Amino acid sequence: MFYTLYNNSKNEYTKSFISSVIHTNTYLLYNTNMMKESNFSIKNYKNLLVKNPKNRKLLDQIPVENLVNILLKLPHEIFEELLHTLSYEKLAEAISCVESNKAKHIIHRIDNIDSKLQKHIYSLLQEQQQHKIKQLLHYGDEEVGAYMHLELLCGTVDETIADIKQKIKNYKKQNAHAPFIQLFICNNKKRLIATIDITELINYPQETHLADLLRNNKLHKALSINEHESINKAVEMFELFNLPSLAVVDKKGRLLGRILFDDVYTFIRVQEEKQALNMLGTHHEAEKSFGSAQRTRLEWIFINLFAILLSAMVVNHFKGTIEQIVTLAVLMPIVAALGGNVGSQAVTITVRRLSTGNISTKRATSLILKELSIGIVNGLIVGAAVGIITYLWFNQYMLGVVVTLAIIINLSMAGLVGSFLPIFFKHFNIDPAIASPLLLTTATDAMGFFIFLGLAKLMLL
Repeated sequence: MFYTLYNNSKNEYTKSFISSVIHTNTYLLYNTNMMKESNFSIKNYKNLLVKNPKNRKLLDQIPVENLVNILLKLPHEIFEELLHTLSYEKLAEAISCVESNKAKHIIHRIDNIDSKLQKHIYSLLQEQQQHKIKQLLHYGDEEVGAYMHLELLCGTVDETIADIKQKIKNYKKQNAHAPFIQLFICNNKKRLIATIDITELINYPQETHLADLLRNNKLHKALSINEHESINKAVEMFELFNLPSLAVVDKKGRLLGRILFDDVYTFIRVQEEKQALNMLGTHHEAEKSFGSAQRTRLEWIFINLFAILLSAMVVNHFKGTIEQIVTLAVLMPIVAALGGNVGSQAVTITVRRLSTGNISTKRATSLILKELSIGIVNGLIVGAAVGIITYLWFNQYMLGVVVTLAIIINLSMAGLVGSFLPIFFKHFNIDPAIASPLLLTTATDAMGFFIFLGLAKLMLL
């Protein structure tokens, strides 16, 4: 992200500051030994970038139109420090230079740190921009409206190509940094009826009316989404129709704004990062103090300890069987680990589909059956392979059969449980990315041990 900003920037002060960010990140990431020896922390990281006089001087001279883009990319700790380094007036001026979507994000981020500061900076903005930010903040985090840009290029059916070209010039003057890809065409009641790519307008004479293009089917059918629809639905539409942008409308079909592909890409990336951290129980840990982060991790360690004890109880129940056939102890981890791997794959796929709103009740049943079938097929293949290896290793035919059957059953159950758990937790409004991996580990380990040792007791003793 910083490299893109660096390459696109024409101002030397901006480039120098971004370069210092890049070098600081590189220094901290790759000089781990030095960091350990000198007890580097986020505070040291912050001091390197923010409290260095040279960097502060560069920061003061960065053009305001680039400042918000840099602030939005900074980690929480550094952003908070810079917030109290810059003057209120410069922050307000910088926010005034960006489109409504970015202005809303920076105001929201400031509010999370210091609500009084946010109110003061908000009061310095022009009334029109205050209204736009207030409108966007009104939406919930999962609603389409929270991600839309209010700046867009809109024409009416009674306008000519010459009128639209003049609108483009005016739009570019007022929104120098706002991208425009499509022209949205509305009727006299502001209801969206069609779109056309900006590049296609050059193919028509200046006096051509948009109404003529509409009658001759030269315009594209308008795809739109309601302002209160789930953002996951918008993601699905972008993926399905390969859209560069998507119109956002109200319940009467009136055009309100647009969502860009970049916004969808950012949302997907943030969701995937959140899921990855949630699965480890460390979401938002980067913004926590040492004590808070330590306590959060300790809670998850104890929960995992409880899960491990359940598996230990299953093994203890069959200790007599293990004492009589010691080779079972060698093969137990193989059966459990294979089940855990298959279950993790099923959980990952299911959580990903849930995050994009890609699973209905009908699709859920289909997905669970699919994962079960995959588990059965893979269980047959892997089970046969491990069974043959077991026979060659220990020269015991029935032991190989037991291992084969245990792996087939365990992998099948792992696929079933791994796909069912996220859907189950989602139904009860429990974060599936946090709860599913934990219960899956318990289930696959306990099931694997129980199935394998139970079959061994039945077939070998």
